[in-house]
Amino acid sequence: MTDVTIKFLEMTSPVELRPKRASLDGVTVARVPRPIPELNRFFYGAVGTNYSWTDRLSWSLDQWREYLEQPAIDTYVLSVAGIPAGYFELQHHGSGDVEIKYFGLIGAFIGRGLGAHMLTAATEAAWAAGAKRVIVDTCSLDHPNAFAHYVARGFKLYDTKVVKREIPAGGA
Repeated sequence: MTDVTIKFLEMTSPVELRPKRASLDGVTVARVPRPIPELNRFFYGAVGTNYSWTDRLSWSLDQWREYLEQPAIDTYVLSVAGIPAGYFELQHHGSGDVEIKYFGLIGAFIGRGLGAHMLTAATEAAWAAGAKRVIVDTCSLDHPNAFAHYVARGFKLYDTKVVKREIPAGGA
């Protein structure tokens, strides 16, 4: 078992967002208009493989479909010149919070300024959906720059906890 530190961040007003856009041409972020289980399963595996995302790896397509058909879940895809490069899920909570649930880029697209662009788009989408507060968490298994990345866009730490987690062989 490994100690994993989870940091919970929030943004309580749209004016707190410090947007940053990619300098590359052809960068788009679009909401997926209807659930596509294969798409989310692909991104979950492609993005999460380096960060020990394991809780959904065993899900069947029916489990993915059931999850994605919830009205509280939205999926967005970031593309570069038409090539899918990353994704995020927004989860709308009854409290009025909108959570950036999963967020990440495929490895080949990391380090090109796309993460800040996608986080800006995710935060703007959450506010546009009527969020009272936008929340996200990151942990010590995530990309080493993840926490600083969220803070740079205007998120503030509101809680931290340490949990024990089994990390599969070859994981982060």
